[in-house]
Amino acid sequence: MPVPIRRAALLLPLLSACQREAEVAAGELPEPRIALVDVAREAGLELVQVSGDPRRWYILESNGTGAAWLDYDGDGDLDLFVGNGQGLKYTDDGKRLEIEVKARCALYRNDGGLRFSDVSESTGCARTDWVQAIAAADIEGDGDTDLYLGCFGPDVLLRNEGGRFVDATAQSGLGNLKWAAGAAFGDVNRDGALDLYVANYCEFDLANPPHGGVRNVINGVEVAWGPEGENKKGINPGAPDVFYLGDGKGGFREATRECGLVLEKPLCSYSVTFSDIDGDGWQDILVANDMQPTNLFHNRGDGTFVEEGQERGFALDANGKATSAMGLAVDDIDDDGDMDALRTNFDFEVNSLHVNNGAGRFTERARELGIASGSMDRLGWGGGFFDVDCDGDLDALIANGHVYPQATQIGMSGWAMQSQLYEAIVNAAGKRVWVDATLRWGGGLEPLRSARGVAFADADDDGDLDALIVDMDAPPRLLENRSARQGRWIGFALVGAGANRDALGARVEVTAGGVTRTRELRRTHGLFASHDPRLHFGLGPVARVDAVRVRWPNGHVASYEQLELERYHTLREIAPPSAPTASSPAEASAAKTR
Repeated sequence: MPVPIRRAALLLPLLSACQREAEVAAGELPEPRIALVDVAREAGLELVQVSGDPRRWYILESNGTGAAWLDYDGDGDLDLFVGNGQGLKYTDDGKRLEIEVKARCALYRNDGGLRFSDVSESTGCARTDWVQAIAAADIEGDGDTDLYLGCFGPDVLLRNEGGRFVDATAQSGLGNLKWAAGAAFGDVNRDGALDLYVANYCEFDLANPPHGGVRNVINGVEVAWGPEGENKKGINPGAPDVFYLGDGKGGFREATRECGLVLEKPLCSYSVTFSDIDGDGWQDILVANDMQPTNLFHNRGDGTFVEEGQERGFALDANGKATSAMGLAVDDIDDDGDMDALRTNFDFEVNSLHVNNGAGRFTERARELGIASGSMDRLGWGGGFFDVDCDGDLDALIANGHVYPQATQIGMSGWAMQSQLYEAIVNAAGKRVWVDATLRWGGGLEPLRSARGVAFADADDDGDLDALIVDMDAPPRLLENRSARQGRWIGFALVGAGANRDALGARVEVTAGGVTRTRELRRTHGLFASHDPRLHFGLGPVARVDAVRVRWPNGHVASYEQLELERYHTLREIAPPSAPTASSPAEASAAKTR
């Protein structure tokens, strides 16, 4: 066990803490320019996350769950669905396991002013499935957001029927029975209908637990066996992922092999993200795998994919090794118009940051750009990029927490950890880098928790992004963003013309102050979570927006001018795909900032 490495890794955060204490003593600590304040209790978010037995002797019990932001009732504000697990009973000293129903999921209605009411029972959302991944999307184009729950056990499709959710799994054609740790919707063939990729983690049988129920032993301490890539004994082998093509009417058919998405050997998959990584107009598929090479399925544009993770520099870390990749967040972090990718990794592994060269080929640069800093003694899960203070640069938030409650007993970092805020800055050389700013600005990130899913949203519609963190064995944290604005902002709600009413896969470019910033519209990324369906742009100190360009999922391009700052605009796809035209300002209906 590399304890000396751990001690070296702990030195930097300890020095930072001492520096912070010295600043406080000297009266030099500035006012919190960046402030993330946990308001979950006042907001009424009380659901306690449950996940197995507190000992976590089996891999099933340590993954946790996520959450989804959605406007389920069509009243114009964002409501919140929070997933949950269940208890686990160890029978015959773990030779057989039984699920004990001890918890439920919850749907919270947004009542305004960051106050929420639990409406789980009346809406059909008081589910007792063991939920991990949550993908929100309007699968029928009827204006209601539906929910796909990736579970241990059969997955569930909840169709939204006027604000009440109905289990439509059977009639939809979906039927994943494996252990789903990731799920995402996208339109891979540009037919206007949403398709679904489900990332399955590993084969796990409650009646026949791995290794006959006998636990792993490290330094005399019983802990769970990890995935097969870690234990090298074939314990907890990967489960095959599954892909479904949608018909735009709520129906799906399994098409994994047909679309070229079957691997020679199933991997232990976590997060899945749709992204056009080479700018050719077709959505590619990125999948994070645990202790195995990460997948990049390149879309050929004919309805099929080819796996090119190795060739494109995406499969491994900077040292050519597979990592314990769990979270996967994709964004244009350097404003060069292409999508880059952050991967969160295990204890004793730094997080990975793959920078795109514009042609869909990546170079891992986490150490050079600062994202690796402070992550050696962390175990990362959900998170992603957001502009916390509207200064125009994307910052990052990463949720941390160990898989072993016994972590410190076996020489690893603790079960409960600080999650991290990385602030984007320009260094002395004029280069954009990220610094771990948790101790200076962390606020609601400072408590030690074992955190999992992170869902971003402008929950109070005030023009900046807040964050919901799901913690193990505790209620979630709702981090209200009270940061001092360092610039202006603009936001967009996109409405597609066809069945893909969410416009998933659309790309928006905003030019202001001589900089063009690019976002892709995807509701699901990071890990386990679905986010605000609107795109938010921090712009820095600009006087106006010079141009907005939207490439809709079917390739049609529209341009908009003279759009006001400090508000969300609803942009509707109106031009036919065969005749793309530039839309006038009147064709962009501006939604008020609620």
